[in-house]
Formats: sequence, C-alpha cells, structure tokens
Amino acid sequence: PDAPLVRFRKIRPIAGETGAAIAFCGQVSATSPEQREQSFHLFLYDRTAGTETVHILGSESLNGYRVGRKLIGALRRIGCL
Repeated sequence: PDAPLVRFRKIRPIAGETGAAIAFCGQVSATSPEQREQSFHLFLYDRTAGTETVHILGSESLNGYRVGRKLIGALRRIGCL
C-alpha cells in the first residue's frame, strides 16, 4: 500500500583497478510517499566476481576520525558529496 519512495542522487563511478570490478558511490533516500523531507545517506556499491556489496555510511563512520576525513575528501573529489 504505502511503499517507501526510493530516490538516488549524485551517483558516480569510482575508478579502480582494471578488471571486472564495478564500483559506484552516491546518495540514497527511502521515505514514505506522504513525507516531504528527504533524508539522504551516502552509499558505496561494489560488484566483484559476481559478489555485490552495498554499504550505507552513517555519520558515525564519517565524523571525527582521520579515515573518515580522508574518505570524505575522496568522495568530494569524485562528486558523491
């Protein structure tokens, strides 16, 4: 009946090593149809040798750590943020 509305934005390919790997980053939001406010979360998608992996990154993985700051910088350069 009231299925969530899934929206994607700022989806960009991530250049990696040569081979069959496919990787993307972007932002995703899932809200109910009557909800006006969108809450987007960063996601990373990777497919390697038939295995698909999706990571939804919350603020706890991006705030306050050196790795988080480096990740944020890299994702900004790609255009996902």
